Amino acid sequence: WVSLLLLDFCASLTQRAMLRAWLLLHNKFHPRQLYIHKRREHSLDLDLARAELQQRVEQAREQERKQRRLRALNLVQVRITHLLLCMAFLGSTMLLWLRLRHAFRCSFYVVLAPLMAFEVFLLGSSVVVYIVFLLRSSGGWTFYWNRLRGAVRWLILYTSPCEGAAVLLLACAIVPVTACTLEGDLPQVLLQHKHLRFVLPFFVFWLAALVVVCSLVRRRSFSASCAGSFTLLWLPLVSLSVLLFLKLSIFESLPMYAVFAPTLGMTSLLLVFVSFLVIASFWLGYRGNRDWTEYATFTLLTLLTVLIPLLLLQIGILAYLQGKLSTNTLFAPWTSWLACLTLCTACQVGSSVTASSALPADALTRPWRHHDRDPHSDTELLLPPTTTGIV
Repeated sequence: WVSLLLLDFCASLTQRAMLRAWLLLHNKFHPRQLYIHKRREHSLDLDLARAELQQRVEQAREQERKQRRLRALNLVQVRITHLLLCMAFLGSTMLLWLRLRHAFRCSFYVVLAPLMAFEVFLLGSSVVVYIVFLLRSSGGWTFYWNRLRGAVRWLILYTSPCEGAAVLLLACAIVPVTACTLEGDLPQVLLQHKHLRFVLPFFVFWLAALVVVCSLVRRRSFSASCAGSFTLLWLPLVSLSVLLFLKLSIFESLPMYAVFAPTLGMTSLLLVFVSFLVIASFWLGYRGNRDWTEYATFTLLTLLTVLIPLLLLQIGILAYLQGKLSTNTLFAPWTSWLACLTLCTACQVGSSVTASSALPADALTRPWRHHDRDPHSDTELLLPPTTTGIV
């Protein structure tokens, strides 16, 4: 019986020494009784170890399911949203080009239909984000909310849920209201007054901008992203909208270069600043810092694919409104640029999907599992992680 005890319940020198001490401590009992007791204890330990292993496996599977759902959610909120936005702008631009060339007779509802479809998608994805936000207090949804990405989550965090919903609804109402205004489907009270004919889309935009700035003022603490968004986006766009409304309604003699002055000036300043960042980053990267080299490459791509085309687009629109450019000369580069952006965004979506599918199904590492042993061994379940040999 002593030999059976040493053979069945000892997997290392440490366990053999402990078992001999245990036998000396209980030498008044028969070894058969000690074997029965040890067998029951061993069976209980095996059951506990198997239950713990099964629990770890279930936790790993649940974690992997959460990771897959989170990756899919972030893919929709970021990559697919960018792709659909580029496709919507590309489709509306092509339809507007055909309408201005009189090659395709359609209303402004059809011209702006791609943008309206994107707004429907944006509202649907925003509903999902708000559901995750409302359920974030529960343990299962906290994981998703803390790791969620996208503009809607940023809007909720930096404003409030109610203000974010108001901004989203007002922003999504700008394009349909603009289509109604251009088609003349407005109340007669607005159509009879020359100064109020174009006020409705501008009023919706100004109301959305007012909600954003009031929320930022209410917070009393401006972060770097809030200050940058206010300076680079809010201020130039609101100034452009005010000047454009004055041009269309009250001061018709206002020159177009004065209308585009805020956005042109901000884009030019941003172009100079980003150019300085590119030069400084490449200089630091040349001195051996790899992170600065990657940052310089990303900044240079942003400069070449976004800032310079935006500046040239504003100059082209200004020249077209003054009669210095033809329709094809303006829309051909514009459409080509949007097509390139759409293609790059589609490539990013494809690479993101490929990278997500290439991840292993079981990401939980098991440091106690040794590949040179039988995976179904009962003794292995009782070994500590630091055990290196079996006797």
